[in-house]
Amino acid sequence: MERNNAEESQLSFLSEAEILLKQNKLFEALNFAESRLQKFPWDIDAYIVAAHVFIIMNKTDDAANILRKIEKKISDLSTIYIRLGDIYLEKGLYRDTLQCYKKYIFLNPDSDKAKEIAGKIVRLEREEPLFAESEENDGAKNKPEFQTVTLADLYIRQGHFSMAAEILETIIQNEPDNELARTTLETVQAAITMQKSTKIDAAQSDFLIATMTRWLENINRLKSNDAKKK
Repeated sequence: MERNNAEESQLSFLSEAEILLKQNKLFEALNFAESRLQKFPWDIDAYIVAAHVFIIMNKTDDAANILRKIEKKISDLSTIYIRLGDIYLEKGLYRDTLQCYKKYIFLNPDSDKAKEIAGKIVRLEREEPLFAESEENDGAKNKPEFQTVTLADLYIRQGHFSMAAEILETIIQNEPDNELARTTLETVQAAITMQKSTKIDAAQSDFLIATMTRWLENINRLKSNDAKKK
């Protein structure tokens, strides 16, 4: 019941805010959002409404400040994935641990903590028996080689090629015969070179990321098929 009330309150807020914005009642919309935040400091939607108002008013600095607050809130909330991952790790639930850690990295790709967690994933996959007997039938895609490169794939999908390269270089240092990591690294390095040699706008960057993702999916598919044949 409480959950339903909360959802209704949220929908009501968004509906009223949208009406105010459509009527160009900017100060009323801003006051409405600020009032909402006094009651619910973690309401991301209220922050977005306030940022929307500032953008319409051409107050870009105020809008940027709001966006920084949103990023901070999301970052603070996402630390729960680290805590859950640690709990799963203590219980030996390695796959659940990886999922939680990777969700944190997805939400905070540029943070120092994300780099720390990425290193933790690499060590975990190298040192721990990740997949118990109950997971043996899942096939080659769940082996540490594939799981670790998937972490690099996550960075690539977000356009963080240099961070992906760091992960892959670490893998190759520890596993010189890891062909999947080596092939992926060569692809990433080609993308980095392309970025440096030409000025790329947002649309071109999105295209490059999409192209990289398709290449990597093909690489993973070929490796998976090869592993099944063996």
